Amino acid sequence: MTSTLTFPVDCIRDRLNADPEFKLAARFWYCDLRFKVGDELYFMRVENGRVATFTHGTHGFDPYTINIGGPVDVWEQMLVDKPKPFFHDWFAASFHHPFEFGGDLESAYAYYYALRRIHAIMGVCVREQRKAA
Repeated sequence: MTSTLTFPVDCIRDRLNADPEFKLAARFWYCDLRFKVGDELYFMRVENGRVATFTHGTHGFDPYTINIGGPVDVWEQMLVDKPKPFFHDWFAASFHHPFEFGGDLESAYAYYYALRRIHAIMGVCVREQRKAA
């Protein structure tokens, strides 16, 4: 089954790299993240406060240290402008919905504000993409 939600990867990457809050929060952070949206996979590489790459799809052996993902319907509720309680945050969603937040949790907690900025920027870009359509 294919997801109906598609991330505009270029918009997300460019917005994060231009976002002063993300730059500060992700400073000194090197991480590979995997986002699972339904059956679709996305991979993001962060290098010292910059998103080096953000791609849709997999080659089968893509590395990742943090895994974030769940069903499309949960993502849809998390990416709205004003999400309901427990859809507002990946960590909260992982406790209350069929959503995963795992991997190197020590790194995830140390850079959690950077992860929250990723979530916020994803929502902005997805909403803009839908308005433009």
